Amino acid sequence: MPSNTTSSLGTNRAVQGRPARQLPRYVLVTPVHNEENFIGRMIESIASQTVPPNHWIIVDDGSTDGTPAIVRAYAKRHAFIELICLSKRTNRHPGGESAIEQALKFVESYPYDFLARFDADLEFLPDYIEKIFDKFSEDSKLGIAGGGLYIEKNGKLILERVPKYHVRGALKMYRRSCLKQIGHLHTSMGWDTIDEVYAWKFGWKTRSFAENRVIHKRPTGDGLTASEISWHRGQGEYYTWSHPLFVLFKAIKVAATGPVRALYFLGGFLDGYLKHRNRLQDPEFKSIRRKQQMRRFMSAGVLTEPKS
Repeated sequence: MPSNTTSSLGTNRAVQGRPARQLPRYVLVTPVHNEENFIGRMIESIASQTVPPNHWIIVDDGSTDGTPAIVRAYAKRHAFIELICLSKRTNRHPGGESAIEQALKFVESYPYDFLARFDADLEFLPDYIEKIFDKFSEDSKLGIAGGGLYIEKNGKLILERVPKYHVRGALKMYRRSCLKQIGHLHTSMGWDTIDEVYAWKFGWKTRSFAENRVIHKRPTGDGLTASEISWHRGQGEYYTWSHPLFVLFKAIKVAATGPVRALYFLGGFLDGYLKHRNRLQDPEFKSIRRKQQMRRFMSAGVLTEPKS
């Protein structure tokens, strides 16, 4: 039987009957807040991976339910799990990005080749990580990758569609050299677009692979009304310098699913202009972002691959 040995490059391990090979080291970070209904199954699906993590930092952002106790119980069984508990806060924002900021401080000193930022309400097939690593191995310029998020409706799994170049914030994996050039992960609305634009700036590719399925146990925006989600997304478009024509075009598409949602989406965007809200201060970011959007706009909404 092949032995598991750790080197400065990674781990030698046989995967699903394949010969032993050098595998990348990866670290996971996951923010949690009142996730007792999901976190147990999430941990089990990660622990069952054909390529398990070297380290997994779970940051509890002031949960008031049984989430911390569940994580502690699993940590006793899996040495790679580390729980960090933050104090309860009244100004916590949805998404847990401030918690991620805390986790990354711990990660800086860890040896790893890839870093994954996963939400707590996901369920993975056992070969998910293995398949993502295959994609990174096939393309040395792939900097950020992830699978497809599927929700269950009427007994069927339905893909939450996004452009192929966009990796959902719930399941991003970064090549370390790409993450280093990006600099850091932002905590503002639209952070999962910001990191991609910076990746393109440095010549990296970003890609979702919808065929690598991940079950999203809780639909995006659960706990918020459709109007609130649309408003926040409009604000994110403002903060990340979306071109006004592109936002208008996008609002027309949103209107097909509900005129009120489209109005809130535009309202969130226009609110930034009217109140002179802060936005990302980087002229090069703005240029790359808007050029990519106008290419999509001029192609009548066809979601083309970005070019920096």
